[in-house]
Formats: sequence, C-alpha cells, structure tokens
Amino acid sequence: MTRYQEAQRNRSLFHPNLPQPSQVDEDTDRDKVKTCPTEFDVTRPQHSFVICADSQLGITSLNLEWETELNYCRQAVEKINSLQPRPQFVTMCGDIVDMEQSFYYNNPNALRHFETLEECETIQDKQNEDFKKVFDKIHEDIAIVCLCGNHDIGNRPSKKSIEKFRNAFGDEYLAFWTNGSYNICLNNVLFTDPSDAMDMYEEQLKWLEERLEYAAKHKAVQIFVFGHHPFFLYSENEDVDDLKDHGSPFPKEWGESDKIFSDAYFSIPKKYRMNAMRLFEKFKVSACFSGHFHQNLVSKASFGMDMIVTAPLSIVFESNGKPKQTEDNAMGIRLVEVVPFRDTDERNQQRSLGCGKFTHQFIKL
Repeated sequence: MTRYQEAQRNRSLFHPNLPQPSQVDEDTDRDKVKTCPTEFDVTRPQHSFVICADSQLGITSLNLEWETELNYCRQAVEKINSLQPRPQFVTMCGDIVDMEQSFYYNNPNALRHFETLEECETIQDKQNEDFKKVFDKIHEDIAIVCLCGNHDIGNRPSKKSIEKFRNAFGDEYLAFWTNGSYNICLNNVLFTDPSDAMDMYEEQLKWLEERLEYAAKHKAVQIFVFGHHPFFLYSENEDVDDLKDHGSPFPKEWGESDKIFSDAYFSIPKKYRMNAMRLFEKFKVSACFSGHFHQNLVSKASFGMDMIVTAPLSIVFESNGKPKQTEDNAMGIRLVEVVPFRDTDERNQQRSLGCGKFTHQFIKL
C-alpha cells in the first residue's frame, strides 16, 4: 500500500490507481499516437474526492488523551469507505494532531504546560502514528494526501518543524493530476508567518506559479488548491480590522471561559494572501479547500473562485461573524464530485482550461 512518505515524494503523488504522466506523455498528441492513459487524460465521465480537516488528535483534553478524536476519525473512515463509487483520493487539510511544542511548552499563552520539549515531541510522534493506524483503514484503492497545519508545524514554521512533518508524512506540498483536473497541495501555514523560513516560503511561491503555468499550458479541466488555512474567510480583500470584532467562543470542553478565537486568527494575512490570489485569478483556479476554521464556510472571490472551508473531525467552532450558511455546522467530511466537461455530450467537447465543473456536499458523521 503506497501511503504517506512513500506516496508524497518528489513533489508529486504516487498511487497505483492515479498514474501520473511523464514528460513524454504530456508532449504527445494523444489523438495521433496510442499511449497508455494517465491521470493527465480525461478517461472517466466524472470522479470524486473527499476533504477532511482538523482531526487534531488531543485537542479536547489538551493532549492528556486523544482517543476521543481517534473515534471521530474512525467514523470518518467508515463514511469514506461506504461511498460509492469510491473517491479517487482523500485530503486531510492539516492539523492532523494537536501537540506541537511551540503551543504547549514554556509558553505563557499556552492553555496547558508540559515540562520538557522531549515530552511534547514524544506525544506528537505518538499522535502521528495513531492517526496513521486509523487512516490506514481507508480502502487501499483510495489515495491519502496529508497536509500540514499550524498544530503540525507551528504558527511560525521553521526548517526543523517542517522537516519533522516530512519525516512523518512526506512532502508538505505537491501536485498531481486526476482525470484531467490538476490538484495543487500547499503548505500554506508558511503564508501566515514565513519569518523563520522565508527562503522556503519564496521557493514554494515560485513553485506554485510554475505549477499553475504548467496546468494552464496543459489545459487542466479544473485547477484545485488545497491547504490548511483559508486564504480568506469572507472576502479576498479582508484585513485584520475587518475581522477582529468577530470570533468563536473557546470550547466548553476547556472549562468555563469568556475567551474567543478571533476570526482574524483564521484568515491568512493580506500581505501574503494577495501573492497567491493574483496567481489564482490569473490561472483560473476553480476552488481552494481548507480547514483550520473548525466550521463550515463557503465564500467566493470576486473573480469567481470558491473558498471552501470544511468543518473538523474534532471540536466544532461557531463564529458570530459568519453569514448564514446552508450547510449544517458539525463534524464531518466533504465529498466533491467533478465532471470534466460542462456539456454532458462529451463527444462534441474540446478540452480547454477550466472547462469542467464540480459540486460538493458536506456529510455529517
């Protein structure tokens, strides 16, 4: 079974059911030369994938136990395995676990302290392994993509914290084809504060632009972007002052408290957001998928791109600043169904950038 480090390498995804093209495959005229199809080609009338977010093992008890969240993960795996037809892949959009040492060790703002860095590291390692054991139960035909969140690599990621994630799950950003659609998976925690790894942020931003140019050149029927942080909550032009007066109460599981998580904590700072948004508009990205907000939220950029935030597999929040939503706010998974051509009569269709369409639905646990 090809998963985690074996699957997320060389900035691509390796899974037997999702063969990726070589340079020769991409440059060949498929109508004139018989070649083995890859996921670069449109070979199916539709396909689907699943979004999960914020399993965040340990969040309820502040890392005293994490069987609570593992049980939610088991329910999610059962839901995913029951889907017919099977989805092509599942993306866990970050905060796989809760224990990241910069939150919990010797931090006056932390909710609970731990005595040593080694203790924090040991807990995180155990949580990572327990997550894998549960998600390994997803049917072997379905690929798994694991992205990093701020509770995996810290609010201010470093080379060391990113390398730790790589050792557990493989490349922290990558891209791959599925049935003619192009999927770009980011470490967008670096977009929130790259100050400890600016070179890694700049390298990834350059890579992102190259991948988008590549997808446009090869007429991806849809371009999807995945990350942990929403690039925006309500508007691509929002700034801290627009969000600071709204937020979500601390969870009751942490005890009596009048504290709130400000909405400003969950949106990527505008300074770094716009570097990505300009590229998304230029290359016609269809949708971004994320977690981090711990609640469902569907917004739209001025140029039409959907920003789709999926509720967690752990504690659910509810912001008092959120516009009315059509989806229930609960733990669950999101099923996305993609059709390569808008017209059902595919025989008369010619592949072009963004010619497909997609729908999505949230499925409660």
